[in-house]
Amino acid sequence: MKKSLTRKSLKNARRRRVYLVTASLTALVLAAGGTAMAVQGGSRGETTTAAATQDEVSTVAYGKRSAYPASDGPRKHWKKKYKKKRPTATSTPSETATTEPTAPETTQPSDNPTTAPSATTSPSSTSTAPSGATPVFAGKKNTEDWASNVSSLYQKYARGGSSVTGGVGDAAAKDGKALNLTIPAGAGASPGNAAEVASKEQFLYGSFSSRVKTADCSAQPKTGAVTGIFTYGNDGTDQDGDGLTDNSEIDVEVLCARPDVVNLTIYTDYEDSTAKSQRVSRIIDLAAGKVISTCYYTDFSGNCVETLSGDEASPATVPAIKGFDSSKNYYDYKIDWTKDNVRFTITDEAGQETTLWDYQGPAERIPNRPASYLVNFWHTSDWAAHERPGTTQSPTSPLTVSVDSSTSTALS
Repeated sequence: MKKSLTRKSLKNARRRRVYLVTASLTALVLAAGGTAMAVQGGSRGETTTAAATQDEVSTVAYGKRSAYPASDGPRKHWKKKYKKKRPTATSTPSETATTEPTAPETTQPSDNPTTAPSATTSPSSTSTAPSGATPVFAGKKNTEDWASNVSSLYQKYARGGSSVTGGVGDAAAKDGKALNLTIPAGAGASPGNAAEVASKEQFLYGSFSSRVKTADCSAQPKTGAVTGIFTYGNDGTDQDGDGLTDNSEIDVEVLCARPDVVNLTIYTDYEDSTAKSQRVSRIIDLAAGKVISTCYYTDFSGNCVETLSGDEASPATVPAIKGFDSSKNYYDYKIDWTKDNVRFTITDEAGQETTLWDYQGPAERIPNRPASYLVNFWHTSDWAAHERPGTTQSPTSPLTVSVDSSTSTALS
């Protein structure tokens, strides 16, 4: 597959994260019932204030870039650089997003079903065992069904005119309610304008899944938009001493212009100043049952440093899912992460689970730092879908990704 020589700009654009933290704003919201929020002005890097409900008060700028290295379209350098840190246990207060008060338990009773968090917790005896790995995910299992617009488990981020709304009626959702991640017509071409939810808890290994229906771009087939289901943690340090900043990240991404194709990536390192990285990636055409590529990359030149095989490219083939279109139906996308492997699976409406990638490579290619779990949606103007050149247009009407539920289960 032909590689773009301008991947470096994508990396620079998407890896830079911005966090605006205002402790005084938190105090104001708690005292006044949530009347303002900090909003990042997209690629301009400006901060403004606007009216908001209390559950939206922690809206901050956070740019999630695409992790996948392959491209069929030209890249453009972003005008604004984004910081790449997310809050971690070692983050200073100035690097940590303002958050809502978190309840001591993951499930909270309420007499008001329209505002009560819908998070549910299963006992620690609940477990899931990934294929090819001996550890069992026997930790606490937390599920957010998004039956309301408030969550005790996830932080909401709405930027650049986007919106994040829970408790939306949806007949296709299992409980009749879903979370909508919406970007507007003319959305700014930046991950800094993403609609996003991120777990308030960080994990070192675990099982993570979301039942998602991606945006339908059939009315404008050349729209550039990215749905991301991923883990991410980066505190700016290099604890493994390899000269690159440690980056704990595992991605499932779908481009709006190719709802039949899934992009998978596993990161261990990324150096912001040079765009050098350590990552393995796979592209799959699920409608056709075709593994397009499985490679190891060290930068964003588009050059596959190593074509993976054996345990790093298992399974070698992936069966087709008949009529697969991620924008037409809900599918459950799952990441099972242990110190020995990362397994990606997808489950269809009939309950049939398909393994997309069971990566069992060397330890240095598997993340070993804590990470949060996120789902987001944003417009890209420089990442064209596989074999779809020019699919980078700004949306001409609002686009929405629907999330029925998200589940996180710690390893132990």
